[in-house]
Amino acid sequence: MRYELINEFDVNASADDVWEVYSSPNLPKLIVDLLPGVFERIDFIEGNGGLGTVLRLVYPPGTVPRTYKEKFVTIDKSKRLKEVQQIEGGYLDMGVTFYMDSFHIIEKVGCDSCTIKSTTKYEINDDELAKKVSPLISVDSLVNMARGISKYVLKNQSHKHQPKKEVHEHGHPSADEGKHVHPGSE
Repeated sequence: MRYELINEFDVNASADDVWEVYSSPNLPKLIVDLLPGVFERIDFIEGNGGLGTVLRLVYPPGTVPRTYKEKFVTIDKSKRLKEVQQIEGGYLDMGVTFYMDSFHIIEKVGCDSCTIKSTTKYEINDDELAKKVSPLISVDSLVNMARGISKYVLKNQSHKHQPKKEVHEHGHPSADEGKHVHPGSE
């Protein structure tokens, strides 16, 4: 049987700005910083963050599943769609025959905002097994990811629009200058 879980998360930022983060080759590293405590680590097994990249995600002890490998199978700029398929371990070791997360960034017409549509699709061929495994699967982690990325985008937007700091007449920086916020240092 095939299952599909969907969440739509509205963001007051442009679809292009949000897509820029979701499609970034640096997203696996960034998401560890944006969601402290969620991941023990994310390792690059193959690739550099683009299409075909294989990652190994490791969660803290006690998390089910604790680890799995996933592959970026779709990164479509024109549709703003990214699909990530589990290829080893995780729910596949629990009897799931197919598992994929997708992120579709949908532009809202007439305003500078968008919707992050997060979808989890999975298949389990055994009804009894489905009763045991399905309660473990949700879109909660994708919602947390959407929330973290939207905060990051909005924070960076506000920094883009701030006026440049002025230098005092003796060449000393103003009191606020030099205080930079780096991605993930929240």
